[in-house]
Amino acid sequence: MKKIVCIDHLVTGEEFALLPHDNYAAYITTPTPADTSKYYDHPEYVSHKKKGFSLFFLLYSLLRKFNNAYKLNLIKHCVRGKGVLLDFGAGTGSFAFEANKKGWEVFGFEPNQAAHSATIDYVDEWNVSSQYDVITAWHVLEHLHDPSLFLEQAHEALTSLGTVVVALPNFCSWDAQKYGDMWAGYDVPRHLWHFSPDGFSDLANDCGFVVEAKHPLKLDAYYVSLLSEKNKKSKWPWLLAFYAGWRSNHAAKQTKNHSSVIYILKKRK
Repeated sequence: MKKIVCIDHLVTGEEFALLPHDNYAAYITTPTPADTSKYYDHPEYVSHKKKGFSLFFLLYSLLRKFNNAYKLNLIKHCVRGKGVLLDFGAGTGSFAFEANKKGWEVFGFEPNQAAHSATIDYVDEWNVSSQYDVITAWHVLEHLHDPSLFLEQAHEALTSLGTVVVALPNFCSWDAQKYGDMWAGYDVPRHLWHFSPDGFSDLANDCGFVVEAKHPLKLDAYYVSLLSEKNKKSKWPWLLAFYAGWRSNHAAKQTKNHSSVIYILKKRK
């Protein structure tokens, strides 16, 4: 693994290096800002937006709707029955709201108060012993300064048969290789960690989990490719992104390296 130099394309234009981790097949964003809040303060940062009318926001909302249905169906097949679910990094609460409609008792944890929605219940403290049957973290761990701390606390907060569901970008994917330092999945410095599937599996194992299964988020390949084309200031971003997304998913049929990967974690016995 070699150092990669990336630019914050969204807010500041600052340059950051991705340095290989000493113990895991992963990169760390360097320098690591102690306070990343200013890097989220932008009208185009859509995951914390409640409403919008731009074409990008409408596309994001549509993909989010389909992804939420896919995620809930996945959890349905991985977990017996319904119980208490915590959505860590809940944002505006779109997934938590849909989970609640499906019969889950749902709580959200979201440090950014401005993103809170009245449609779900948020908690200020979440790491309570043996409380949750499922903890989800959809594209959240890459934003944390210490993802191992989250996993250790999740291990404590789960019931004995509980499940953690984590989604992360995958820099081993075809689209990541194609776009290189322009790949939107790096999204420095909002993304502080960048994992390969092996790297995250090793981290999860060190925190007391086993990776029971991995699943793709195929729609992410198209959206991330579109953002990557935007980073490149492409003249034909939609057309090129559609091809890149399709090509990435096609390549992943052989490599299993999708643009985004969902990890199903269980406590190691």
